[in-house]
Amino acid sequence: MPVDDPLMQPEIRPYADQVRFLCEAKVEEFRLMGYDSIDADAFWAYICSTLPKPLALYRLVDAILSAKPNDYMTYVTLGALRGDIERSEDV
Repeated sequence: MPVDDPLMQPEIRPYADQVRFLCEAKVEEFRLMGYDSIDADAFWAYICSTLPKPLALYRLVDAILSAKPNDYMTYVTLGALRGDIERSEDV
């Protein structure tokens, strides 16, 4: 988990399990669409990079539920080009 993990914020911490479940459900949705290489940790890193400040629970849930495969793949591709992602199977 990132250093500034949104799940550690006091107003979001009570809902951490539900937020993790939403991420896992979204990852499964991506897999059903043919994006087999995605995992929950990589998806969470993507979500954390897109969160607005200040963060509210409804914005976090909205970011997860409205995530699109194309946006995630763009994030991964740009990360690979910058050298942020080292494993070739992440792309």
